[in-house]
Amino acid sequence: MAFSQADICNLALSRAGGHSISQITSLGEASTEARQCAVKFPHVLRSALRAYPWRFAVKEIALALLGTGAELALGGGKIKDNIRYQSLFYYQYPEECLQILAVSPVNGKKGNYGAESAEYTVERLGDGTKVIVTPCVQAVLTCSSYADDPSIWDSLFLDAFAWQLAGELALSFGADYSKVQALQNTAQAAFERAKNQDCRESAVPCRFSSYLEARK
Repeated sequence: MAFSQADICNLALSRAGGHSISQITSLGEASTEARQCAVKFPHVLRSALRAYPWRFAVKEIALALLGTGAELALGGGKIKDNIRYQSLFYYQYPEECLQILAVSPVNGKKGNYGAESAEYTVERLGDGTKVIVTPCVQAVLTCSSYADDPSIWDSLFLDAFAWQLAGELALSFGADYSKVQALQNTAQAAFERAKNQDCRESAVPCRFSSYLEARK
């Protein structure tokens, strides 16, 4: 059975508890519950998807080249005095990307986010454009994307997400601290179970760029 966003919100509302909390038919209806779900759902989902590379949300995107460092400097972009930066490639940061897992050449192995990524940094040009800077030619991005279709979610992730959303909704509806804390603790434990199951479905562990880790 495929769950809709409203189904998940109703599961979360039931877990949040309280006799005054009603079920909804859609996130767009004119009720307090629906309005709270419409606000909380994308916020909680983005946080959950960014926190771990869930396999159902992993996506490969061919990056759109904006130019080299030297070209962008001539065009009024962010100028780097370092000659190495002038020879690097600047790519548009995809809006749907929540977390970069790897940057690889176009002829690399599909889904190769378990391998070492090419070097990259995330920066902004003078006009505010968010870019990925890398020496990689014809780069392909492997990332966690904003996957808001519950029909593709793993069942354990769906359960954990509903617990997390319940905690946020309970807070909005005035639940006491102990109730909210209990929901958050349940969500954390559920996410750990979901992560363990997600890891079992591949023999390749997810790793990130050692270059990026060194910059932290």
